[in-house]
Amino acid sequence: MKHITKLKLAAVHQLCDAEDKSTEYMYQLMQDTAKVDLDTVNNYMMNENHSQLFQEVNELTEIFIDLSIES
Repeated sequence: MKHITKLKLAAVHQLCDAEDKSTEYMYQLMQDTAKVDLDTVNNYMMNENHSQLFQEVNELTEIFIDLSIES
């Protein structure tokens, strides 16, 4: 799986956790957002280091916020 796909899945995962969405909702949103199948989402959920990916998503978000403030 490409790293960008993992980051997309991590971003949706983080958003759904923050908004207390159901697992079913989160899985469907992951599939739709990253344009992947259910097996890919399951592999991500079972095998990935979520905390590292969450940190990368947070760092990217901070960069975009900083850039928007500067504009």
